[in-house]
Amino acid sequence: MLEAFRAADPRLDGDCFLEVFQSSGCYLVDLCPEPVDHLPTPVRRARCREGEALLAKAIAELQPKMIATVVRSIETNAARAAAAAAYHGPLLHLPYPGRWSRFRRVFVAKLAPVIEGLARA
Repeated sequence: MLEAFRAADPRLDGDCFLEVFQSSGCYLVDLCPEPVDHLPTPVRRARCREGEALLAKAIAELQPKMIATVVRSIETNAARAAAAAAYHGPLLHLPYPGRWSRFRRVFVAKLAPVIEGLARA
C-alpha cells in the first residue's frame, strides 16, 4: 500500500504513511474478524460468507467513495456485502501485492491513479 501511495506522491515519507492514509479517507476493513488463511477451503469460504454481514455494516457506516478488494478470492463476498449495504459506488479489484512482483506491479498501477485522484479531491 505504501508503494502505491509513493507512486502517487514520491515525496511521501514512510513515517507519516498511516496519517496520510487516514487523512485521504482510506480504511482497511477485513472481511473476517479472525484470520482464515489456515482453514480448509470449505470452512474458509463459509467464514468469508459469514463475514459479509459485518462488512455490509461497515460499508453502510463508512459510506466509502470506492471499495477496493485486495484478495481476488473475496471479490464476490465484497460485492454481496456492498449490495446488502445499498452501496452503488465503484468496486476496484486488486491482486494481493505480497507474493509475486507482477501482482505488486498491477496493484500499484491500478491503485496509484486512484490515490492521485484523492489528492486532487
